[in-house]
Amino acid sequence: MTLASFTRWPAAATLDDDAAGALLGPAAWPLRSVIAPFDAARYAPPEIGAQPAALGAAHYELELASDTGAYQGAWGIVMLVAFDAPDDVTPELERWYEQEHIDLLMRASGWLRARRYRVKSHSGGPRWTSMAFHELADISVMDSPERAFARSTPWRAELEKGAWFQNAGRGVFRALA
Repeated sequence: MTLASFTRWPAAATLDDDAAGALLGPAAWPLRSVIAPFDAARYAPPEIGAQPAALGAAHYELELASDTGAYQGAWGIVMLVAFDAPDDVTPELERWYEQEHIDLLMRASGWLRARRYRVKSHSGGPRWTSMAFHELADISVMDSPERAFARSTPWRAELEKGAWFQNAGRGVFRALA
């Protein structure tokens, strides 16, 4: 079992980068949202290992489900997609990710890595059953034709009909300087 964690501090939106960085600590990837409300987060992938929960934050303990593998270079953006998928839909969601969606996204130049996790436990924040973290070279990759195609397939359209899909959580983060 490969463990990771994700912690998000909505209240940190009012802090400057230095103060948010002090709050997050050095033990994981400190992140700042690039879209409102500009909150701060801490992502601890498996190579770092799960970090403890923190007061006043939403915290998720994660088990690695899939990983496209390491790459050369550095990411500029981390994109998060989180679902609270019903048990009866989870196998289909996993098949879609593994057999179609991730492969299509990885065709985009600058889409560096995708890691999917099962949420093992959480405290605070919304309930999610799965989280996917996408490491991108920069934010322009989100406008790539490959991503647009990956988001327009019939399989995705079928999944998108579910309220659980429409209520997905999303985040786009940069490294906290």
